Amino acid sequence: MRLTLASVYSHDRCTLKDVAGGFGTVFEVGTSLRARFLERAKSQLADLPPVVLGTLAARLSALGHDIAIVSLRGDGPEARRLASRSDVVIVHSSLVDADAEARVLDALRDAGTRTIVFGAAASAMSSRFAPHADVVFVGEPEGASDATWRAAIEGELTGVLDVGSVADLDALPFPDWSAFPVARYRYAMLTARGPTLPIQSARGCPYGCGYCPWRVTARFRERDPDRVAAEARRDRDVFGAKALSFRDPLFNLDADRVRAIARGLRPLGLKWSAEMRADRLDRSLLEELSRAGLRSLELGVESVDRELLAAEKRKPPTHAQIEAVVRDARSLGIRVICNYVLGLPGDSLETMRETVRWAKSLNSFAVQFTVATPYPGTSLERRRALPVLDRPGDLTGFRATDLEGSVPAHELAALREWAYVSYHFRPRYVASFVTQAARALLD
Repeated sequence: MRLTLASVYSHDRCTLKDVAGGFGTVFEVGTSLRARFLERAKSQLADLPPVVLGTLAARLSALGHDIAIVSLRGDGPEARRLASRSDVVIVHSSLVDADAEARVLDALRDAGTRTIVFGAAASAMSSRFAPHADVVFVGEPEGASDATWRAAIEGELTGVLDVGSVADLDALPFPDWSAFPVARYRYAMLTARGPTLPIQSARGCPYGCGYCPWRVTARFRERDPDRVAAEARRDRDVFGAKALSFRDPLFNLDADRVRAIARGLRPLGLKWSAEMRADRLDRSLLEELSRAGLRSLELGVESVDRELLAAEKRKPPTHAQIEAVVRDARSLGIRVICNYVLGLPGDSLETMRETVRWAKSLNSFAVQFTVATPYPGTSLERRRALPVLDRPGDLTGFRATDLEGSVPAHELAALREWAYVSYHFRPRYVASFVTQAARALLD
């Protein structure tokens, strides 16, 4: 049968579907000219497919189906054209585009095309998606049995199906990127000399930060380092990848495992990125990872206020640990992205300004100032004035919402815009950015 894996986009800003626990984000800064410039710049930096789509392509093609990949930017003629060339359309759900996804699903069903929807949003809000799709997968669909997939595709199963989670990540096939537009995939933090592909060595996170959706949407599991290296080699040799973006919420829980992955990657000559905890890194490990190709490192800094984070059950690295990692990484040619969250309960305008001042002192290559977002299942969900089922598209990770115990949304939005603009338009930052970018071009 002709199966299409579809992603739906309704925003004109940079949208990532495989972050924030799989709920997705939309990069929003503000309304000023400088804010819009930053939004435009971010949209040019990255274009990567979610790993789950590649894994599903591998699973379903092995069952004998023809696989197509589509990104939809509308729910009218585009959806009708898709219906005409597909027997079944499988939609990757998100919070940020949930309303548009529902409209596309309706258009496809009206045209007589069978529909299946999956993803973190569909799993968290199955009742919202059920009226629009023939099948709603709750859980990790790439782990569903062959029999379940056959029955769902052929119409023998309908409604909401709980398929659970993947017990053994190493039992999954490598993602199959054959039907994907690999040549266009990029991550400018790594290389401009060829495609970047996503890869995953772990899912979920073992920490219990109350505001983080990763603790809700996926339990923590890790892959064998040899399998990770084998997939990386395959991506280089078969698909021409020049760089890899690890999509793990936490890459470096186990230092020995991280070193084993680095030993497997080093002979491949690939550049790569990953998100790590600063308190599980030191100069020696950073040197080893740099030799293996690490060129972009994300750190969850979150806030300058340790008590604020402790109230949300986060166990943050110390200021000294974070500052040392940023300094050492920079000296090794590793570009650091520091991630902050503004507007947690108890976070005042002054503590947020202090967090921004600390960010400026760290002066990392890039930053993200997200806002406290009441994702389903997190500690913040109950603090939102409206239920998550109402206006899920507001939960972009960057759009301020009114939360009990936090500053008003309009004040938070203004502060977030100030944080982004004032951070990036500083002489010290511009000089550092140009120096590191030039070094990257020579790498």
